[in-house]
Amino acid sequence: MNVNKIFLASLALMLGWGGTAFAQDEVDALRYSRLGVSGSARIQGIGGAQAALGADISSLSVNPAGLGMFRRSEFTFSPGLQFNNTDTNTNGNQVSDSRNVLSVPQMGLVFSNRKGDNEDGDWRGVNFGIGFTRLNNFNQQVSYQNTTGEITPTIVEYFADLADANGRTVSDLDQEFNGGFYSLEGLAYGTYLYDIVEDETTGEVYAAPLVREGSILQQESIRRRGSQNQIDFGFGTSYKDRLYIGASVGIVTTRYTQESVYREAESSENTAFTDLELRDEFTSRGTGVNLKVGVIARPVDALRIGASIQTPTAYTFTDDYQQSLYAGYDDGPRESASIMPGQFSYRLTTPFKATGGVAVFLSKYGFITADIEYLNYSSAHFSEEDDGYGTTGNYFTGVNNTISDTYRSVWNYRIGAEGRYEAFRFRAGYAISSDPYKNASFDGQINSFTLGTGIRLQNYYVDVAYVNSNGNSRYSPYTLYGDEPVVDIENKQSTVMFTVGYNF
Repeated sequence: MNVNKIFLASLALMLGWGGTAFAQDEVDALRYSRLGVSGSARIQGIGGAQAALGADISSLSVNPAGLGMFRRSEFTFSPGLQFNNTDTNTNGNQVSDSRNVLSVPQMGLVFSNRKGDNEDGDWRGVNFGIGFTRLNNFNQQVSYQNTTGEITPTIVEYFADLADANGRTVSDLDQEFNGGFYSLEGLAYGTYLYDIVEDETTGEVYAAPLVREGSILQQESIRRRGSQNQIDFGFGTSYKDRLYIGASVGIVTTRYTQESVYREAESSENTAFTDLELRDEFTSRGTGVNLKVGVIARPVDALRIGASIQTPTAYTFTDDYQQSLYAGYDDGPRESASIMPGQFSYRLTTPFKATGGVAVFLSKYGFITADIEYLNYSSAHFSEEDDGYGTTGNYFTGVNNTISDTYRSVWNYRIGAEGRYEAFRFRAGYAISSDPYKNASFDGQINSFTLGTGIRLQNYYVDVAYVNSNGNSRYSPYTLYGDEPVVDIENKQSTVMFTVGYNF
């Protein structure tokens, strides 16, 4: 790895800037580890509870043993429309934003090689499948505003605090100013938001932020785009139509882009400062791989019991980033400084996952199914790419320790039911993604309510599902001894999805 990239990455981790382009932190680890309700419209309509159900293309991504239940080949295609809404509250200042996306959350193909009912043999043949699943949709718009108190420190004081914390001197800041910016406190120094001074009494050298007066208006707009998708290749087989086993390999691709604009403005005419603007943009692209192995037992016709495990997903990421800072003064020109676009590559391993489920069939009238899922978010960890000599550094030790200290193991729950009347299907479900935080001051649980319906004909079927998910989160643009603004965010996501299937 290039030495400059190593230095930039290490420095970025020390900065702690909540929106910085370079930072790989605990927020990124959770983003790629915590998945929502996914699958075909049939599966989403029952809350995603499918570990014991089988005979659906979605089995590839949860319990591939379900492939062994297919009696015919099948093709499915599932378009969907997602509505994302966020409500923010910062000290009583409320702002709402929305972003809607049209996508294809699922599609797949199963090739059935099942033996005929009159053919001998306990093993009833092998079915193969390939499926595409959208695991996460990152599209979101978040905005907030806040007005500070008369003497409340803001991001300007944070910049000065960074300079002190990192032991910056006039000499090395001037060198950065003349040779090219590579740090956040360097940008602030280059736009004259603080200076390095010496106390005449004590001789102490410290970073002194520029003088401002009165309350400060703070605003930020964050736009997030991208998705996390998985392509699965798998097989499933049946033993006497009582035991089903299967396995699949998942190739996960992800792209995440975040663009943020943070502003502060002062209205007082007694100081030179008028406003600042920090622009931040980064794009993460990653590819990962995992393995899933599962089993479903059908001891009697009315009962199915399923279990599966998924290995940790091993990702390789590349981040592209750029950052600019602007500052306005009423006694001179608008100052600006930018970090040149750069790139950094690294690895991320997400948690191991285990899922169990049961499905009870009520004769021809439908079924009830439920899943329980275990994973330990604190086991996610970052690592550096090999440096070409077979060794890696320890640049992510701090952030990995933060992941261990911040997150915990959880049990997630899903339950759903389907009622049948002739060719028609009616579905409902509920899913809980449990709070991943150890000691957060808010409840990070996500609740999803689902409804669905469909019609099944001889060779075709059509399903539709509606999923409504709600959860809370918190965000701070910077950390400053408890004086930073805290933004309470209510996330609401609604999805309408259709699945069209053809049996052959």
